[in-house]
Amino acid sequence: MEELVTSLKEVFNNVEQFNKDLLEETDIISQLTQFKHWYYTPVNNSFGPSKYIGYKDMNTSKYARGENKTGVDTEKILKQWFIKLPPESKKSQEHMVELSELLGVYGKKVRSNAFIHVLKNGITCP
Repeated sequence: MEELVTSLKEVFNNVEQFNKDLLEETDIISQLTQFKHWYYTPVNNSFGPSKYIGYKDMNTSKYARGENKTGVDTEKILKQWFIKLPPESKKSQEHMVELSELLGVYGKKVRSNAFIHVLKNGITCP
């Protein structure tokens, strides 16, 4: 079982790694349409899915080895720093457009039931 993140800095590092893996066109691209919970981090103006960013020192090869990740455990841990935006909110819709553009670069679409999560008020980037 993979170890969960314990700090917001680890989350930001994982988001950065996720986006690096995308740029390097790793296997994670084939799974982009499967992710439901996306987390936006202002420190690097990027998105990362909960099932990837919620585990310590994640990368694409580690992610592939740990199949059957449900995201339930990562959702619980990430809630301490992030809130889920209502889909109808302006901020959610703006971020959804940005996420759609990102996935579109790889010929993928955001799941119709996807959610955007942002930092809770008062939480700043480490």
